[in-house]
Order: sequence, then structure tokens, then C-alpha cells
Amino acid sequence: MWTRGLWCTLGGVAWAWLLTGCALWDARGQLLMMGQACTITGTVIADDEVPGPYVVVAFRAPEEEGAVPEPVDHVVSAGGGDWFFGLAPGRYQVLAFADPERDGQHEEGAPVYLANEGGVLECPAGTRLTDMDIRIGGDVAAAHAIELPPVRERGPDGSPFSVGGVTVFGEVISLDDPRFDDDVARGSQWRPLDFMLAGYAGIYFLEPYDPDRTPVLFVHGMNGSPRGFAELIDHLDRERYQPWLYYYPSGLPLQTVAAHLAQTLEELELRYDVESLPVVAHSMGGLVAKGFLHERERRATPARIPRMIALSTPWRGHVAAQSGVDRSPVVIPVWRDMAPGSEYQRRLFESELSGETELHLLFGFRRPDGGGRAGTDGVLTLSTMLHPPIQGMASSVYGVDATHAGILAHPLALERVQMLLEPAP
Repeated sequence: MWTRGLWCTLGGVAWAWLLTGCALWDARGQLLMMGQACTITGTVIADDEVPGPYVVVAFRAPEEEGAVPEPVDHVVSAGGGDWFFGLAPGRYQVLAFADPERDGQHEEGAPVYLANEGGVLECPAGTRLTDMDIRIGGDVAAAHAIELPPVRERGPDGSPFSVGGVTVFGEVISLDDPRFDDDVARGSQWRPLDFMLAGYAGIYFLEPYDPDRTPVLFVHGMNGSPRGFAELIDHLDRERYQPWLYYYPSGLPLQTVAAHLAQTLEELELRYDVESLPVVAHSMGGLVAKGFLHERERRATPARIPRMIALSTPWRGHVAAQSGVDRSPVVIPVWRDMAPGSEYQRRLFESELSGETELHLLFGFRRPDGGGRAGTDGVLTLSTMLHPPIQGMASSVYGVDATHAGILAHPLALERVQMLLEPAP
């Protein structure tokens, strides 16, 4: 949800940033610390003769010769494609192994497939190592058994070694949980690193997984949380569907969020043999969700996304974000992506969605009582919600007499979402 507070912060008045000086100083420190991370990215190049899925493992390189490397994070790849690790600065080795049993187990002597020919990757603060391809079925090396920790690794003091170590993979939770409180969600714009380190980001369940019901993925907007979908979830046919809730810090670059969602979800799809997964997104969450769909095209993901339903999404960005970029002494990364015509937005329209995914747009056109300009829902203009390129990709466009936040509880919007979720006859 794009809140009124954010509108003011990003330039509703000429020097609004002065009113949020403490938040900006928080953000400056957060951005500096995030810049110290080690990032390693690559691709699993699959071989039909070695069936997947595959587990890519990052190890902390041992200081002593002959010592057994210690795994610090892992990624599960259904059948090849992109992967990434966000790690503390250090020395690492990365390899993969086939896991056709889907139990995360690797036995001594079973083949492994190496990145960087098995060499140590020096990754000091602020380093980004890219193009670390792992070819399945290529050169193999017999290895000791690899034992993945039951949860992703943290240091002795509880400090995380990796993004995976602080990501939620299907924790069962209530919408009333304090993690979803408004102040936590709003603070994630200014303190995204704190949000990540606290272990808030990831995909939550409201109940244990049920193989007889189809998951529906919900993606919130800026400064929002899964709690904003309470009415939609209450109206969900719970005999047929189960909600999965993605929670992320609003301040991060949208491409980072989309990649994090894609990688987290892929592991859950494999864990639970998910075949179909509709997506419902609100506001900026629609931009995240569409980027996530493009990310999936670079991964051999197991589940099908039959429908994406976007409610009140700023497909052409928001002028307030451009004001923040132009005027603020500290620029939050997401503002650049939300500025009209940003590079992130441009990439979303470079190619059509996969033919297996229908896109449905809902938008509101009611100004809030006592304010707002004509042609807005109180936050977004009709011109950004109905950006012509996205209408050209959409299977349907549906307007509701609701405000930007109100669309999440409007009876016609609730009815429309439930109707769109119904499988085709």
C-alpha cells in the first residue's frame, strides 16, 4: 500500500525530507551496510541425463588444508536456471549436487558439480561475483557427504551469514502477528537491512500445507504487509485454496525483491510438489509480481502460474518517487524503480508474459473523502494504473468505485478476485 506518509516523504511538499531527517539518517546507514555484502550469482546448466532437482551449496572455505568445508547456505533449483547467494564477506566455495529424492541428502562418493572449477572465491565487502555457471553432468568430483543444516546457518551470536539464513520458508503464522504491524511495515522502507536481519522477509503460511488445496500467493505493496489482504483472505474459498503470503522490505530495489521471491518460492514449490499457483498483488506488489514472473522464465520452475491479479498497481510509477530521487539527500533504492519510466519498469514491458499466465487488472477510481485530485484513487492516477502497454497484455480490466486501500475490502473487488481465481471449465 502506498501510504499517505510516504506521499509526504517523497515530495508532497518541497522540503518534506526535513520532516523525516531521522529516518533518512537511518536509511543512509542501512544502505552503507548493505553495500558491504558479498553477492555470488550464477546459473545451473542442467543435463537431461542427470535428473534434478539440484541443490547449490555455498561453503565457507576452510582455513586449514584438508579441513571439511562448512555449508552456510543453499539454493534449490528445480531443473536448472539462475541462482544467487547474499553472504557476509569472506572466502567461499560453491558446488551443486543432484537431489532426485528431494531430501537434501548427498552421500559420500556421489558426484558434485563445481563452480569456478572448485576454486576458492575471494569475496570481500562490497564484491559481486557473477556468471558462476555450474554445468550438471560435466566434470565431477567425488566428495565427502554434504550435510545441510536443518535451518540455514547463523553465527554463534545469532548473526546471519546469508540472505537464506534470514528468510522465512513457509512458517505458519497469524495475520495478527506483531511482525505484520504497521510500524514494522513502514519502517522497512527506511531500515530494510534491519527488517531482513530480524528474519521477517519470506513466505508465510496461515496454516500447515494441505496438498488437496491450491496455494494462492499474495504480494503486498509499499509500506504494506500481508495483513492488508485480510478481507480477501476471509473471502477466499478455503476448501479449495490456501493463502501464501510474501513479506518483504519496501526499501529494497524491486529487482532484488523479485529475485528473492522467485528463489524462495521455487524451494517451496519443490518441497510441496505444487503444480499451480495463482498470484494476487496490490499496488507496488504488482510490479514485484510481474518482475517475479520474468525471473521465473530464467528458472525451470515446477509450478504453473495460471493467473496474476493486480489491484491498483502503478505500472508507470509515481511522480512522488521522482521527487524523492531529485530532492532527497539520501535516495532509497526503491524510489528509483518507482520513478516514472524507470529502467525496472521498462524491462517489465520488454516481453510478453508467458502464454500460461493470464494477467487481470483491477483499479479504483474513488477519491478519498475531503481530498484527492480528479482521476486518482487518492494515491495513484488512472494513467499509471491503466498504462496502455499493460492493458495490452491484460486479459481483463475492471474498475471499482474504491480508494487505493479501499479496493482491498470493496465487495465488488472481493467478488471479482474470487471469480478470477476459479479454474477454467
